[in-house]
Amino acid sequence: MGFTKTFSDGSTPEIAIIGGGLSGICAAIQLQRMLQLTTYKIFEAESDLGGTWLLNSYPGCACDNLSHLYSLSFAPNYNWSRKYAPRAEILDYLQSTARAYNIYGKVQFSTKIKRMRWKDDRKKWSLEWSNLMTGEEGVYEADVVVHGTGLFNIPQIPQEFEGFRGEMWHSARWRHDVDLTNKRVGIVGVNASAIQIIPEVADSKVKVLHVYGRNPGYVTPQFDDSYSNTWKFLFRKIPLFYTIYTTLWYYTLDSTFLVYFSFAWYSAVHRAIIYLTAWWQRYRQIPDPVLRAKLRPTRVLGSKRTVLSNNFYSALTQEHVEYHREAIVKVSGNRITTADDETRELDVLILATGFAIQKNFPPGYWIGRGGVDVTETWMPVARTYFGTCTPRAPNFFMTWGPMSGSFHQSVTSVVEAQVMFMIKTLSTMMENDYTSMEITEKATYNFASLAQRRSALSATVQPHPPAPILPQKKRPQPTKSGVGISFWFGTLAEFRFRLSNYSPQLFNSTPHEDV
Repeated sequence: MGFTKTFSDGSTPEIAIIGGGLSGICAAIQLQRMLQLTTYKIFEAESDLGGTWLLNSYPGCACDNLSHLYSLSFAPNYNWSRKYAPRAEILDYLQSTARAYNIYGKVQFSTKIKRMRWKDDRKKWSLEWSNLMTGEEGVYEADVVVHGTGLFNIPQIPQEFEGFRGEMWHSARWRHDVDLTNKRVGIVGVNASAIQIIPEVADSKVKVLHVYGRNPGYVTPQFDDSYSNTWKFLFRKIPLFYTIYTTLWYYTLDSTFLVYFSFAWYSAVHRAIIYLTAWWQRYRQIPDPVLRAKLRPTRVLGSKRTVLSNNFYSALTQEHVEYHREAIVKVSGNRITTADDETRELDVLILATGFAIQKNFPPGYWIGRGGVDVTETWMPVARTYFGTCTPRAPNFFMTWGPMSGSFHQSVTSVVEAQVMFMIKTLSTMMENDYTSMEITEKATYNFASLAQRRSALSATVQPHPPAPILPQKKRPQPTKSGVGISFWFGTLAEFRFRLSNYSPQLFNSTPHEDV
């Protein structure tokens, strides 16, 4: 498919990219590759590119998806050291890829976007920004906005822990200046991050490690291994070999979405394999039947993400490690009391308590067409078109937006599909000299209908229960603060196929002369 690369007068749109992680880097590179467009600026709140992989520097941090599937398709990395690459290697890949495409010169670092407002009269976005280092503030006007901050960038700090008087931090903001040697350490949570952290902390000469986890999940082995020089040579020198290798793994892992179906005959095999594998992992690594019983999941398989680890269970069997399944009922000073009325003193408390997804779009942050707060139209559940566009927000694109995440696969293919959808839309905009393109209510309604039918088959627990599909002409009314976020329930191959069916009829467009 050929793309139109300029408006009829030879100009190109001014584009603001918010976020300099995987999504922002992908969007910037594709704008250059596919449209030869360089009139964009990236706003990044941190001091460097890398997003999640820059912020998350906790011990044991690594990719829990296959490294080669995490690579961008147009910038493959043939030199991954392992099947599941460590954090430093992924960060280096993202930053070196950005340097290879000269992205750094387009970034305004340490800059946070405070507010975005669509100017109806000018058909442009006004972005209010603030420099987090100098305090300088300003306004940037853009024709198009690409929101690529991701979902997992704002730590969730439960209010009950705010009064803890020892050293405390969230796993995504690791304190490397605190030595854990001979300290009494507590870790709250047994999610994907915690499962990587716990073995490392247990082996770091702490005096005692208390692990608090009310809802342990299903843990299966991580069949990790290093790539020899022979493998790297084959990847680099034989493109067909690399393509076959990554394609086979992609579709093999994509089939595992069946694990997240509620009980059905077509998901029985996958669910049985994962259930038995998780059971055997627990039985083999935990000889103590009492501890093994504490770690037995009570939720239905597929209601939470299945995680991979070879050493999580064995770390919990060490003499100086204690696992507590009872709920935390009180935090006072440096003491933690659980529901069994046991109180323990801690020197350090580490929170692996997830992320505040709703805070990515706080009230007043995103003002769309007609002065409407866009997130209010998302109550009680977000309305998007494949997590990429939403009504009342012309010329606005998201990567990894609501209803586009995945439990079972790398998010990279989602991001690439969404960025390509944006590229096609921008090409249409320039070809027809449109000043704005806004996804239609009908398109989002049809996608919401599809998403709800699919989610009804899912065993996953959504952060907010699905809302009834509303008539197209009615706007959802605010029910409470926060944004209903859900995931795409299906294979990523299907997601990419459906999103690739681009049509200008999906949008309401404004010709230049109407401005």
